[in-house]
Amino acid sequence: MHALAQAWAYGLALYAIYLLLIRLWRERVDSVLVGLFFGTLTAAQFIANRLVDYGVGTATAGTVIFMTNVALLDAMAIFYGRAFALRAVRMGFFFQAAVAFAAWAASTLPAPSWFQERAAAVDSVIAPSARIAIASLTAYLISSTIDVYIVTRWPRLHLLARAYSSTIIAQVVDTAVFITLAFGPHLEIVAGQIVVKWLQTPLEAVLIYGARRYIARHV
Repeated sequence: MHALAQAWAYGLALYAIYLLLIRLWRERVDSVLVGLFFGTLTAAQFIANRLVDYGVGTATAGTVIFMTNVALLDAMAIFYGRAFALRAVRMGFFFQAAVAFAAWAASTLPAPSWFQERAAAVDSVIAPSARIAIASLTAYLISSTIDVYIVTRWPRLHLLARAYSSTIIAQVVDTAVFITLAFGPHLEIVAGQIVVKWLQTPLEAVLIYGARRYIARHV
């Protein structure tokens, strides 16, 4: 549970940074949300190589920043609509594919003899296998699309009811698809990651309410 408390603290720190950026560029909150969405996607992809025992289940270290990515997507869908959020999802897919290709391409370039050992360690972090890359992209596209459709399906519901319900459902899909395609159907790993993600879902309120105060002034 100590690791989970740390994850919450790190998540709050990330949201504080996001809200600071939103405040600094409050006239273009939409652009800030999209930029943060792409950036957190990339960060989560590289941090995912590190596994963490959260006390309630095992999940990747990238889960912390990935859940802030989900909150960013929900904020875009709630405040700017389904079409806007789906465009961000599609752009994010191609952006992630380009990043994965660039990482793989970098790992194929020859390293100098004195850097060989270090190059192997670096490649293990930055260059995902084809199976991992395909699993990640597939899970992202399916779960993010589901998230956007759910969060925009009932606009009269409370903001948090829409955000939390879409996240809870979409993250089950994301985890199940990714783990199954990447490693096979390991139910213990799937269950652990789902629990860890669900326990970080309440933090979405920080971003959604924090961003709304600035969006309301310029929409």
